[in-house]
Amino acid sequence: MVHPKVSKALEEAKKLVADLEAYEDNPISHQSVIKQTERVRTALQEPIDLVTRLFESLSLGGAFHTILGIRAYHAMPEDGSSITADELARITNVASTVIHRIYRVAVNHGVFIETAQDTYAHNNLSRALNPKGLGSIFMITLEFTRAWIHLPEYLKSHEPDDVFDLVKSPAVYSVGKEHLGKSYYELLDIDPDPERRELWNTNMVMADQLMPVVGMFPFASLKKEVEQDPDRPFLVDIGAGRGQSCFAIRNDINGAFEGKFILQDLPSVINSMKAEDYPGFELMTYDAFTPQPVKNAYIYFMRRFLHDFYSPVCIEFVKNTAAAMGPDSRLVICDMLIPDIIEIHENMDLYWLDFALLCMTGQEKKKDDFVKIFDAAGLELVKIYPSSYGRTAMIEAKLKK
Repeated sequence: MVHPKVSKALEEAKKLVADLEAYEDNPISHQSVIKQTERVRTALQEPIDLVTRLFESLSLGGAFHTILGIRAYHAMPEDGSSITADELARITNVASTVIHRIYRVAVNHGVFIETAQDTYAHNNLSRALNPKGLGSIFMITLEFTRAWIHLPEYLKSHEPDDVFDLVKSPAVYSVGKEHLGKSYYELLDIDPDPERRELWNTNMVMADQLMPVVGMFPFASLKKEVEQDPDRPFLVDIGAGRGQSCFAIRNDINGAFEGKFILQDLPSVINSMKAEDYPGFELMTYDAFTPQPVKNAYIYFMRRFLHDFYSPVCIEFVKNTAAAMGPDSRLVICDMLIPDIIEIHENMDLYWLDFALLCMTGQEKKKDDFVKIFDAAGLELVKIYPSSYGRTAMIEAKLKK
């Protein structure tokens, strides 16, 4: 007879087996299996299991953060050969016991391998977590974690409305820079450490894996319009980062027509990019707090941009965009949409990201939030194009008739 405690877990496990047998190599199938795996664990775990799991995750985060922070990661042979703990300690100028303990945690979780006693080498997982790759996402989560750790004392020492103030955010407070009167992103823009700024830029590219770009708004459907006036800008990407969205959209169009793409971002981003790496694209420095200089584009595009701010700031940005729009111009926003009701274990990336944005004076939004932003800026919602998985959507708006 099946123990009552495991009956639910067994039911979920059977569903997991079915999902695995029907597995297809695409994001929808992959996420379905991962979620179902979590349901099996949840059905079986006791409260103490949840607590110890949190501790395990925090310890891995702390260990890997230290490995990166003292540049032990950078000292490891890239060719896969081994290096001893004593040698890593000598290179990084820390006690050997520190190396022993942080690598024990990492290796125990499958990051790196121990080739002999207290001797380590890269494996596929540790290579994937390179700071110039997925490791950049991990490093940025530490920025959020630091703000979360300071959040209780911040809330006790600040007025309730301070959380909406760009220059008084929990993230600015956590690094002791409130006295400078600058937002977190302004601090990042003037950060004297080029490696840290590059880390953020890399993170923006790597994070694309969490949020689709295409498969929502039908960009290719504008073929007839664009061909009637090809000199008119096709797409202005506001807050374009490294241009990953424009590359994806151009690939999605697949040569159906030639469109003029303009990538806009702050000087620290645009000035670090090489024009030869962006053939067919125009790079333009732009601050969204100022009037939009490009007039009458077919599409003004904001991806993972408005979620960095609360609605009053978003209204200012959208107003600056709306003032440049022509009668048939579109504003297309790509962000996650918060559902009205929370579902257990669904859309976890949405909720941890929204919690992180709380510390950066940002917010993931609901449909009604966007409707209010559009209305205040003289626009109206046309249509929402959901992605095939997750909560990402493209939201189209035009000037009010």
